[in-house]
Amino acid sequence: MPDIANWVQSEKSRVDAWIARNFERADLVGGWSQGYIDPKSGQVLKWTPESAEPANGSTEAERAFKAAWVALGRDYNIAQIQAGARIYKLTGDTKYAAWAAQQLDFYAANYNSWPTRTSEGRSTMYMQGLDEAVASFALIDTARLLEGYASSARYQSWRDKLFMPMANNLKSTSAPMSNIALWHNAAIAAIAMRYKDSALLDYAHNGSQGIKAIMAYALTADNFWIEGTFAYNNYVLDGLSKLITQAGVEGYGGRFATEREQALKLLLAVFDYRFDNNSLPNPNDSRAPQTLIAQPAHWWLYRFAPTYWGLDKASKWRTWESLLDVPATVPANEPVIPSAMTRHFPTLSQAVLRAGTWQAYVHYGQSNGNHVQEELTTFELHEGKTPLAYDPGTVDYALPEHKNYFQRGAANNVPLINGVGQDIWAKGSVKLFSATESRLVIEQAKYQSDVSVTRGYRVTSDGFVEQTEIRVNSGLIKRLGVVFNTTCDIVLGNGTTAAPSIAPLPKVNAMGYWSKTKMSNGQPNWQATLNCGTNRYLLNVTGPANQRIYLSKAPNTPLPSERNALYYDVDGTTARFETEIRKLN
Repeated sequence: MPDIANWVQSEKSRVDAWIARNFERADLVGGWSQGYIDPKSGQVLKWTPESAEPANGSTEAERAFKAAWVALGRDYNIAQIQAGARIYKLTGDTKYAAWAAQQLDFYAANYNSWPTRTSEGRSTMYMQGLDEAVASFALIDTARLLEGYASSARYQSWRDKLFMPMANNLKSTSAPMSNIALWHNAAIAAIAMRYKDSALLDYAHNGSQGIKAIMAYALTADNFWIEGTFAYNNYVLDGLSKLITQAGVEGYGGRFATEREQALKLLLAVFDYRFDNNSLPNPNDSRAPQTLIAQPAHWWLYRFAPTYWGLDKASKWRTWESLLDVPATVPANEPVIPSAMTRHFPTLSQAVLRAGTWQAYVHYGQSNGNHVQEELTTFELHEGKTPLAYDPGTVDYALPEHKNYFQRGAANNVPLINGVGQDIWAKGSVKLFSATESRLVIEQAKYQSDVSVTRGYRVTSDGFVEQTEIRVNSGLIKRLGVVFNTTCDIVLGNGTTAAPSIAPLPKVNAMGYWSKTKMSNGQPNWQATLNCGTNRYLLNVTGPANQRIYLSKAPNTPLPSERNALYYDVDGTTARFETEIRKLN
């Protein structure tokens, strides 16, 4: 078929260009890809095959930048190695086999000569074991494709000098029973299956912290990954899909039948949370807003857990996978996805509240400390396809805005005490949940060491009501308030009076990212209008006397975009606020 021939030629051209450009050298020590941040401007840069090699540098930022350049280039090199081996297998052109084999020789020769890093597990090719685990699948597939080309001695040298040392390093992880540990064990299993090492495969699959144990622990009764983010749910699916695909290729498909079923559950669980605009909530520290149909995730599973969307993507997207495993016929009609319903997800400390066109998502607790932010008791809110409040996620983890702003309470819709959100992650407790009333009341008894928070949420066909009660158990007077972030424009109205001389915002790093702050006094009942595109909503706040109101511009993703932050507080040891949002006709 002409289109396949043209596509294969484009693959050859890309690999040819990289063979001429490839910079891999023994003196290059790989770092963390997220550190590819310009040391001068502080901006995240986009790596391309043409990106020039940075100087070694003398500052920590410069060295991290160079190491990230190496890591990103190494990722790209490994992808081209696999592509070259595939071209050889398809066309018989030994030029590509020779180059791919030389690259495996290079990694085998240098794997144990690079310094071993232990910041996350053990790694020599990168800064952390997770990156090696991800890269290992393309490397081990390359070895499989070249088995008939390479001599027996050469093939075994890859085993003894690269893959087995890598498997031993991957046995170490700083995050057991997590997505990281799953990736580590999946990579070990892939290596074990390639070399028919039954003891190593049993370690990875059946060990006390192996794949089965991790899945039993981390796949919750709500069919969602325990770390509680949609992005990491997909990241786990990526790892599982690579494991199951490799198992099928190596003749071990039946061994991972349970994991195949678990992957499908993870894939479909997100439908319980969808907003009407087909976006998803974004709890914890995912780096981008989440969409319902994460096409790569459905595509990853199209061969062994096919969905309409996975088959549709595979049939339209020319890849090696779809060339080798032609997708089944796509159903004629896309499935109709029903609206989300009011549901409580206790193993995740999350809930969806739905009535009419109004829908709220609440994240009131955390099952463990992985990827936690100061967002416990936060909510996201949509009316139909209009988002009134959504979590934009965070930025690259190496940027200061990640740790100093997007992880902090000021970036979420939460109570703040002296400007700070919850400082002790905890599961939280449910005081009331009513599916018929679309109502939830929760408590965080240790929101801070001496502060408890009770928060109630209710959705009706007319709108959304949220109640917040804050109590300082030590009796110390503190600033007690609530922050509401939205991309809608906010216009203060009845019950507010401009007051430029009131106390400034709390002196916390996160609020230092706010700008253009307008300060007002608020009566016990005050109002604001939310202008969300063509729709307008009334926000009504009832609370203590002597409220201070601050309306600021706040960072949004992607930077440098902005949204609006509305913060209101009082001084005291207790405070109760009620916020109601309803649509204006």
